[in-house]
Amino acid sequence: MDQRQPFRWGVLFVVTMAIFILVIDTTIMNVSISALVEDLNTEVSTIHSIIAIYTLVMAAFMLIGAKMQDIIGRKKTFLIGAAVYGAGTFVAAISQNAAMLLFGWSLLEGVGAVLMLPATATFITDAYEGKERAFAFGIWGGIAAAASAFGPIVGGYLTTFHTWRWAFAIELVVVILIFFLHKVLKETIPTAKWKNFDLVGALLSVLGLIAVVFGILMMKEQEDGNIVPVLVTGGILLLIGFYLWERNRVKKRRDVLVDVTIIPERSFFAGNVVATGLNLVIAGFLFIFPLFYQNVTGASAYETGIVLLPMSFGVFLFSLLGAKFGSWFEPKHILLGGIALTGAGLAALHDVFSLYTVAEDILLGSLVFGIGLGIVLSQVTNLTLTSIRNERQTDASGIYNTVRQLGSSLGTAIIGIVLAIGLSLGLASGVSGTSTVTGYEAGWVTGITDGAINQGMEWAFIAMILVVIGMFITALFIKKTGKVT
Repeated sequence: MDQRQPFRWGVLFVVTMAIFILVIDTTIMNVSISALVEDLNTEVSTIHSIIAIYTLVMAAFMLIGAKMQDIIGRKKTFLIGAAVYGAGTFVAAISQNAAMLLFGWSLLEGVGAVLMLPATATFITDAYEGKERAFAFGIWGGIAAAASAFGPIVGGYLTTFHTWRWAFAIELVVVILIFFLHKVLKETIPTAKWKNFDLVGALLSVLGLIAVVFGILMMKEQEDGNIVPVLVTGGILLLIGFYLWERNRVKKRRDVLVDVTIIPERSFFAGNVVATGLNLVIAGFLFIFPLFYQNVTGASAYETGIVLLPMSFGVFLFSLLGAKFGSWFEPKHILLGGIALTGAGLAALHDVFSLYTVAEDILLGSLVFGIGLGIVLSQVTNLTLTSIRNERQTDASGIYNTVRQLGSSLGTAIIGIVLAIGLSLGLASGVSGTSTVTGYEAGWVTGITDGAINQGMEWAFIAMILVVIGMFITALFIKKTGKVT
């Protein structure tokens, strides 16, 4: 990087502002559903659908958003995305009904996000090298995770004491600030043309990803179980067809939507698996914990967010420190240590949930969990993307951000289902075990409920621990890079 640049960390500042609003947007409204239903005179299922469509747009069009950098230039793609996203936040903030919220949030913001998000990673790859790049990606990952964790706090506070509309208004202010500072970003020369755009590949990827993500979301909402395997299987087949189509075009030296030949590269593949698992665990935790803490202990959305503060600070602080660790230790070993700490935090939490759980029971485990997440996030993006040569960074970023979005969808669906199964079996077991006992019925009901809650949460945390074990094994296949200098 040019040391004479007046604002040498300007690129990082701009992209972290972008990543913050893009990620917090996916969690900030989850605690405001009741207020949205009342203000927009709609139903809970409608708001859930709006949230789901936003996720769907993000996952399905991410590869196309990444490709736009090659066709019109990275900076232009990013700024067009920011403009569309800003328009979406404005429409969402002034929404008078569910249709306006759907258009502003799910569609406009979704399209803006797919144009912005891949560019945030490639700006960093282009602007920094060595130790600075590792530090920048550590901040990038830490801000992303902190935004996920702080989303319920910010959303809960604004909804409780002001209005949910302020969340979108604040995002609009950040978008304006991004435009004010856009000169620190460098434009790239387009390397592809519209006339050679891979339309077949785009259709295969979009339809495949829509089918997979929609199937996953239907699992979460517990919709018709018969259609779910059809959608997911069909989506996977379409994505296999997409991979074969793209590989064939690469061999023929024709323009592709994404260079899939980079996927089998050992460190890149393993890093993407780790990142997918990490997002699955983060999304799963941030889905079931507020669900438990608000419904079982009676805490407000704001109080729930406050309980998550130790985890949030752990994520942010150790994403910074983790980047520094790279100059002292092998980054792969740091990653493995972070994954181990993430699992240890989950293990400490797995059996503390019951009718009588208080904040102090959660403090230590959530702090260790957050520290582990921060360390992993400080390393995984850099290890994954820098394993691919610079001219293929657009492709690498598109794939990486797509699988991360899939991980988030998987997390809320799979961990939510495991929780529901554990609760159901726990209730059934409790009822059958007390069917012949008489007297003190209220006490029995309390005991049965307590046992069911404990079993449901324990099963959900065991599922996340198993994912972390899989992440650790996969990370062993990432190549060593040597200390960052």
